[in-house]
Amino acid sequence: MTTLVLTRPAADCQRLAGLLDAHGFATLLLPLLALEPLAPEPVPPPLGDTPAIWIFISANAVRFGLPLLAPALRGAGAPLLIAVGSRTQSALRAEGFDAIAPAQPDTEGLLAMPALAAPLDRPIVIVKGEGGREKLAAELGERVGRVVEWSCYRRVWPEVDLSPLAKSDTSWVFQGSSGETVSRMSTLLAGAGREDLFQFPVMVPSDRVAEIASRCGWQQVVRAADASDESVLQALQLMTASGKYHE
Repeated sequence: MTTLVLTRPAADCQRLAGLLDAHGFATLLLPLLALEPLAPEPVPPPLGDTPAIWIFISANAVRFGLPLLAPALRGAGAPLLIAVGSRTQSALRAEGFDAIAPAQPDTEGLLAMPALAAPLDRPIVIVKGEGGREKLAAELGERVGRVVEWSCYRRVWPEVDLSPLAKSDTSWVFQGSSGETVSRMSTLLAGAGREDLFQFPVMVPSDRVAEIASRCGWQQVVRAADASDESVLQALQLMTASGKYHE
């Protein structure tokens, strides 16, 4: 039997496991990271007279940031909200906010959007987790000059028990939703002397993360359409149809 190893934060693992279990896919929950809210920063003040563009970099940015930002967004004239992908877009819509999203759900996709093409005459607020890639803010800063990064949560790396992966009668598919997660997972497995697990597929949401997985030594990299639960399910269904996933 093949089992999908879910590595997102615990709540995300549980939600995704429920969807996959309902479609007959076995799962193992192995959260590699957890999220903590940051002490609330002041809501960014108006950046001039023109309504800002607000970019939500993840569904967790919506979860942690929107409760504080919602009053400002509802009273900000006609702000443009941009979500990095379909899951983030759905999270915003669930709270009553319309948002557009790029065709490619990552930094490169955001930068290619016509709404963010230079020259820009609207300030930008990026709602995000602490740290992460600097490329988006740097490139948008060159286009508009008025960019604020507003961090509302941080990633922490808990201790992980890898003993469930010792089952010799199980084939695995590992799920890595970000470059950080894939790198963390690879380091943990290598540190435990489990490089043999790199022979199994790892599922990733973008070409950038696929490149990271290959550099880390994964031999089979499966590209989902994006990081949404539905895309993970669709990728597994395609693997099943092609004989690469054995129920």
